[in-house]
Amino acid sequence: MIRHSSILWHYTYGAVFTALCAFAGLIGLVAYQLEDSMARQESELLQLSQSRLQEKLSADVELAGTRLEFLFQDRFRRLNSIAERADTAKAIASRNVVAMSELLGPAAKLADVDGIVVLDDEARVIGASSYNADLVTLGSNIEGFSFYSDMVQSLKVSYPGEKRTISKIVPISDTKVFVPDDNINAVSQIIFVPVFDDFGYVIGGLLAQRWLRPEETLLADLAKINAFELAIIYDERIISEANFLGNESDLVSMPETPNLTFNGERVIKCGVPVLPLSICAMMPIEALTETQNELTRIGIEEEAKLLKWLLLFGLLTLVAFASVAFLLARQVTRPLTNITRVLSGIPDGDFESKVVGTERSDEVGDIARSVVSLQRSVKERDALRLRVSEKNLILKSQEARLREQNILFDAALSNMSHGLCMFDSSGKLIVSNQRYLELFEMEPDSIKPGMTAAELSTLQNLETIEPEKSRAAAYGASSAERKQNQGTQSTEMVRIRSGRIVLTTRQPLSDGGWVAISEDITERQEARDRLAYLARHDILTQLPNRMEFREQKQALLKRQRVEGGEFAILCLDLDEFKTVNDALGHPIGDELLRQVAVRLKALVSDREIVVRLGGDEFAILTGLPSSVQEIDELAQTIIWELSQPFQIADHEIVIGVSIGISLAMGDGTAGDELFKQADLALYRAKEDGRNTYRFFEADMGTAVKDRRELITDLRNAVGNGELELYFQPQYCLGSFTISGFEALVRWNHPTRGLVSPAEFIPLAEDTGLINPLGEWVLQEACRIAADWPPHLRVAVNLSPRQLRGHAFGPVLIETLVSSGLRADRLELEVTEGVLLTDSDDVLNALHQAQSLGVKVSMDDFGTGYSSLSYLRRFPFNKIKIDQSFVRSMAYSDDSISIVKAIIDLAKNLNMTTTAEGVETKELLDMLVDIGCTEAQGYYLGHPMPVAQAQELIFSIDQAISTAAQ
Repeated sequence: MIRHSSILWHYTYGAVFTALCAFAGLIGLVAYQLEDSMARQESELLQLSQSRLQEKLSADVELAGTRLEFLFQDRFRRLNSIAERADTAKAIASRNVVAMSELLGPAAKLADVDGIVVLDDEARVIGASSYNADLVTLGSNIEGFSFYSDMVQSLKVSYPGEKRTISKIVPISDTKVFVPDDNINAVSQIIFVPVFDDFGYVIGGLLAQRWLRPEETLLADLAKINAFELAIIYDERIISEANFLGNESDLVSMPETPNLTFNGERVIKCGVPVLPLSICAMMPIEALTETQNELTRIGIEEEAKLLKWLLLFGLLTLVAFASVAFLLARQVTRPLTNITRVLSGIPDGDFESKVVGTERSDEVGDIARSVVSLQRSVKERDALRLRVSEKNLILKSQEARLREQNILFDAALSNMSHGLCMFDSSGKLIVSNQRYLELFEMEPDSIKPGMTAAELSTLQNLETIEPEKSRAAAYGASSAERKQNQGTQSTEMVRIRSGRIVLTTRQPLSDGGWVAISEDITERQEARDRLAYLARHDILTQLPNRMEFREQKQALLKRQRVEGGEFAILCLDLDEFKTVNDALGHPIGDELLRQVAVRLKALVSDREIVVRLGGDEFAILTGLPSSVQEIDELAQTIIWELSQPFQIADHEIVIGVSIGISLAMGDGTAGDELFKQADLALYRAKEDGRNTYRFFEADMGTAVKDRRELITDLRNAVGNGELELYFQPQYCLGSFTISGFEALVRWNHPTRGLVSPAEFIPLAEDTGLINPLGEWVLQEACRIAADWPPHLRVAVNLSPRQLRGHAFGPVLIETLVSSGLRADRLELEVTEGVLLTDSDDVLNALHQAQSLGVKVSMDDFGTGYSSLSYLRRFPFNKIKIDQSFVRSMAYSDDSISIVKAIIDLAKNLNMTTTAEGVETKELLDMLVDIGCTEAQGYYLGHPMPVAQAQELIFSIDQAISTAAQ
C-alpha cells in the first residue's frame, strides 16, 4: 500500500502541476506578446511620425543657443583680458585720448567688438577706440543708457578678486551707437569691465559694443554641418540667418500643425534659449520620408522579436520539465547523502552537524530522526573533553593578542614625532622613546627605567624661557602635592644647549603618574617673536612705532607719579621732505628716513626713546627725570645734526627739522593731552619759519582752534552759498576793447565778513578742499560766461592739486557739456610751480584740455621756478607777465628790458602776452609801445561782481552799436 506522503506521490503531483503551468504560461505569453507588439507598433508609428524631427530640431535650437551664448561669453573674456593688461591701465591713467585710441583700436578688432569706450572711476567718458568718436556728445548722452546705473554701481563696489561686470543683449533703442561703425543691427551685446591700477583701486572701465551680424560664421558652420536652416528673430523680424534664404513669411506655421510652415515646405521648431532672441531651426519636408522608412523598419524588427520570444519560451518550457524531474528525484538522493555525512562524522566527534529531513513524514524522515537520537547520545560522552579543549584555545588566543599589542606599542613609541616619557605614581620613569633623547641631546644609555624625575632633570642642561603654568606635575613635586592636584595639566618652555626651544606638556594619569610629551617649537616661537616685534616697530627705520610710543609714555607717567621729576615729549617733522620725495622719488625718500633714524638714535642716550610716528614724523621721549636745560640742548643738537647734508646715491640732500616740545610736569595731564601739546608746539615752530623748536605755551591752542574753525566753515562754504565770483576785465591793447575777464573767488563769511583769498586759499591747499573749491569756480565761471557775447573769454586759475592724478579731464568735459560754453572761450591759467612736481600728470591733463580746444596760459611768468624747458615741453597759448615786473617798469630800465624780452620770446613761440598790475596810464603806454598783446590792472578795471561785469559788457556793446549807426 502506498502512503499519501510517499515520494511517489510527490513526484506524480509535481510533474502534473508543472505541465499544467507550462501549458497555461505558453498560451498567456503568446496572447500578451501579440497584443503588446501591436500596441507598441501603433504607438511608436504615431510618436515617431510626429516627434522624431521635432526632437532633432529642438536639439538644434538648443545647440544654436549654446553656440550664440558661447560667442557672447568669448567676447566678454577677451574684453576682460584687455582690461587686465598693464598697458591698458597705464593708458587710462594717462587720460591721453590719442594713446587710448591707438591702444584700443587694434584691441577692439582682436576682441571681435565694434567699439570700445573708456570711462573713468566716476563713469564719465574719457576716450574711445575710434579717433572719430565724439567724446563730448557721448559724455552727455551716456547717462540715458539703460545700463548706466549698473556701470556706476560696478565702479563703486568692484575690487580685485570680486569685480562686478556687465554683459547684456540689448536692442538698439536702449543704447544707440557708441562709436562710428558699419555693422549696425537691431540687437547688440554690451560688455562693461572695470579696470584696476597697481594698488587695486578702480581707475575706470571699458564699455564695449558688438552688433549681431546678419550671418554669424559660427552659427552658419553649425547649420551646414547639421544640415538644417537657422533664423534668429527679434521683434518679429529676422536679424540674422544661417543656411536660410527665406524671409519672415516663410516662418509662419499652420495652427492645426504648428510643426509645419504655412506653405508646407519645411518642418520648423522655434525656441528662446537666449533672451530676448528667438531661434528657429528648419528642415525640408522631404525629411519625413526618412521617418516613414524608419517606422517600417521598426515593424519588421518587432515581428522578428515575436518569433524569437516564442522559440525562447518553448526552450524554457522543456528546461522547466527537465528541472522539475531532476529536483523531485533529488528529494531522495540529497537527504540520504546528508544523513550519510552526519553518520560518518560521529566517530570523529562531530555532533553539531544538522540532519536534514527530520520534519518529513515519509521514509526519509524516519531515518533522519533516528540519526539525531544517535548523535545526542554520543555527544554527552565527549562533553568534558570539548570544554577542556575550548579553554586551551582561549588561552592561546589571549597570548597572541598580547604579543601583537606589545609590538604595536613599541612601533608607536619609536616613530612618534614628539618625545615621550611616562612616570608612575612614585615619580619613577616607566618608559621613554628615542625622540626624547634626540630632542634633549642626551646619550642613548643615559636614560633608564626606574630613574626619578629629579634625576632625569639633572642630566639636562636647560634654560627656562617660560615657567610652568601649573605646578601640579612639576619635576621634584612631592607625592602628596601630586595627589592633591591630580588631574591638572602643566606646560614648560625651555632652551637646550644647541639653542633649540622645546615645549613640554605634562598630562596626569588616573593612577597618580603622568606622561610628559615634548616637541621642538623653535620655528614657531621665532615666528611669534618676529610678529610681536613687527607689531611694535616701524619696518622701514626699525624704530619703535606709535603703539610702543604710547605704552612707554604711559609707563613714564606711572613712574612719575611714584618718583616725581619731569620728562618731555619732542615731536619732530622734517622740513622739505615732501620736495625731496617728489623730486627724487620714494626710494631716495625712504633711504633719507632711514639715515635720519640712524642719526636720531646716535643722539639719544639709553634713557631716551626715539620712535617713528609715520611719514616724516618722529618723536622722542626723554628720560625721567630731565631738566629743561637738557631738553633745550637736545633740541638744538637734533636741529644741528639733521641740518647737515645727507649723501644718498649721487645726491647731496639738505633738509631741516621743526620740533615741538611739551613738558610732563606731573600735574595729572594725560598722555594724549601731552602729545597734543607737543603737536601744537610743532605747528608754532613751522609757522615761525621752520628748522627751529618751540616749547608748548597755553595760547598756542587758540590759534589752532581758530584755524580749525575756519577750515570747518570753508568746508561748508560752497554748500551754504557763501562763495562768489568777481571778474576783472582784460583789454586787447591793439583795439582797446575788452577781450575777456579773469574769474576770482571771494568768500563772504557770515560772521567774519569778507575773508581774504590770501587767507583761505592756502588753507584749502593744505586740507585738500582746493579740489571741490576749484571745481565749483570752474563750473560757475563757465556757466556765467556762456551768457556773454561769443567773442569774450573767461580765464580760470588752476591749483596744482587739481591737475594731479587723473580726475581733471572728466571734470573739464562735464563742465563744458553742462554749461554749453565753447571750449575756445575758456582759458586755464597755471603757475610755473605747477610743472615743478608731478610734471607728467600735469602735462597729460593740460594736453587733454588743449585737445578739446581750451586755451592754456602760464601765469606769473618771471617768478618762482622760471624755466624755458616748460615752454618747450608744453605749447602754452599765452604768457602772463607778473605784476612785480610791470609795476617796476616806471622806475627800472632792467624791468623794461625783462618785460620786452618776455614779449619777444612769446612772439617767436606764437604765444600772446598779458601784462598784470597795470595801475597807471604811463605803464599802459609803455606796454603798447613794446608790443604787449593784452593787459589788466586797477587802471583798466577792478575785480567786480557778476552784475557789474554784465553792465560793463552791455555798455560797451551799446556804445559800439551807437558808433556803428
